[in-house]
Amino acid sequence: MGFFDLNVPYNQEEERSLKLIPATPEQTKAKTNRLKIVVKLMELGYSGIAYTRSIKSGTVLSDSDFCTIPLFPLSSLLKITPSLSSNVKFHKQLLGVPETSPFRQYTRLTINVDSLIQCSSLNSSNPVLKTYDLVAARPLNQPTFDHVCKYAEVDIIAMDFSQWVPFRIKYPILQAVIKRGIYFEITYSSLLSDVQARKQMVYNTKK
Repeated sequence: MGFFDLNVPYNQEEERSLKLIPATPEQTKAKTNRLKIVVKLMELGYSGIAYTRSIKSGTVLSDSDFCTIPLFPLSSLLKITPSLSSNVKFHKQLLGVPETSPFRQYTRLTINVDSLIQCSSLNSSNPVLKTYDLVAARPLNQPTFDHVCKYAEVDIIAMDFSQWVPFRIKYPILQAVIKRGIYFEITYSSLLSDVQARKQMVYNTKK
């Protein structure tokens, strides 16, 4: 069985560094940190990741939002780092993943949606969305949640249950999402360090 981390944050400063020569120390650090995350996931036997660019609520998509996320040439890492190659092989065997299966890299856009105007842009004819492998929407209120579930042409509906959820999740809505082949994503990273977040997530999940 293969595992994927489909929400590896992509730092916008790193993107800007592609246009600046030489890159600033902060931009170099952002790129290095992302590479460290990818290498660690490879070592643990993951089958792939998605680099996530997030769009703030209220933002209208424009030409500047076209995907420019650079992928790493990871095959060269395996060749020059024997220890990495052996760790990858070991964990793939534990997970039952074929050793020859490649480590896949995807691009993702996550849009924080707080208005129906933003919702209207979540369709297959939007040229910006076409440049990403995955598109996720994070609804922030009841109207946007209902609209995203029923009509938005996205791959993922992202939800953060570690905070108070400002909308009701009704069973008919869940059925509509499942019927359309869209997946829910529940953010769980804060559960590892915040007791209150754990309590809030358990409460929201039971609802």
